[in-house]
Amino acid sequence: MTPPDVIVAGSGPAGALIARDLARAGLRVTILEQGGDAVSAATTNLWKLWRKREMLHIAPGVALLRGVRVGGGSTAFYHTAVTPPLEMFSRHGVDLGDDVQAVLRDIPHQPLQPALIGPMAARIANAATALGLPWQPLSKMIDQSLCQDGVCPASAFWSAQWLLTEAIALGAKLESGVRVCRVLLSAGRALGVEIEDGAGRRELRAGRVILAAGGLGSPAILRRSGVEAAGQGFFCDPLRILIARSPDAAPGTPELPMAAGIIDSSAGTLLSDITIPETFFRTFAWSACRPGMLPHYRRSMMIMVKIRDDILGEVHANGGAWRHFSPADHARMRQGVAQARHILEAAGGRGIFASPWLAAHPGGSVRLGHLLDDRLACQVPNLHVCDASAIPEPWGLPPTVTILSLAKYLARTLIREAS
Repeated sequence: MTPPDVIVAGSGPAGALIARDLARAGLRVTILEQGGDAVSAATTNLWKLWRKREMLHIAPGVALLRGVRVGGGSTAFYHTAVTPPLEMFSRHGVDLGDDVQAVLRDIPHQPLQPALIGPMAARIANAATALGLPWQPLSKMIDQSLCQDGVCPASAFWSAQWLLTEAIALGAKLESGVRVCRVLLSAGRALGVEIEDGAGRRELRAGRVILAAGGLGSPAILRRSGVEAAGQGFFCDPLRILIARSPDAAPGTPELPMAAGIIDSSAGTLLSDITIPETFFRTFAWSACRPGMLPHYRRSMMIMVKIRDDILGEVHANGGAWRHFSPADHARMRQGVAQARHILEAAGGRGIFASPWLAAHPGGSVRLGHLLDDRLACQVPNLHVCDASAIPEPWGLPPTVTILSLAKYLARTLIREAS
């Protein structure tokens, strides 16, 4: 069997876009995904999340959520499109300007139509605006032309599976249930990868290896490959959710989350309305000793407070991670929580309580300018890392558009070099 030109480890946004663009350019691409097909129930069943390692403890009392499945976290995220701070990447020789525009031409990214904004999100927005806060609509990666009567079908929500479908149609091969154990390195080049699947361990050779396994997955693979500097520090965008009982009657269906909010780059916080699965709501109510809130899920107003945290801790070779949060992290969280509480009170909220700390969007663990050069190459010229790991500085923003732009940049770079 002819070996592929490129192995891509990971089928999330970066891996899927790279595979699509390289396959379109005529390269033989194999995508390796550790997880299986996305199952919607797994996004609300806590036991399934733990068993699939889509929920991990990373600090005392802090759980991190991620996607280990075909399509990665894009199959369970909140579809918010925020463009990257270009100067952060240009400081390291990476100009993403054209790539961001190419990505935005390829995906839906408009604020929700008024008919799609739920009553709780509207009540929160009105309260924030009345307080003089710059509460603004957020761009959503949703094809709203498919939505009718205030409801969007599953096919309207963008995910990396859109790109995977194109990549496979162009000849790329997708193998799920395959764990990449390590990269095979010799004589200053990557020769391929060692993988493990239902048939055991084996080697798969390729001319180029691209790690797109996520902010925890990619550094873990590198550490198992002997790159000990990988995973030395990471960010995780910690968040808390403030929940209040609304004076309004309960809405009929769950609302689309993150319709509007505030991104405060100077303070390092993001506040937005949000909707969470009922399983999470019940867990948070019990942990806050608020059993009286349990019957009120359908009439709850919720605000997410997400902060930009310092790069600390370590990602281990086994894929686990551990860290603490700095005094600055705690101060940012206190400030955001106080502001969210003020908004909920102004919206008429009662019985306000806060969730424990959670985390999302791990990254900064194989940083551009630290372990990666301006080709996103790591250690050797044909081994690349392209996912949230590559983000060079503390973050705090929804990363999907940035990750897609990095993937577009890397694919364009490799295609140009091959021509």
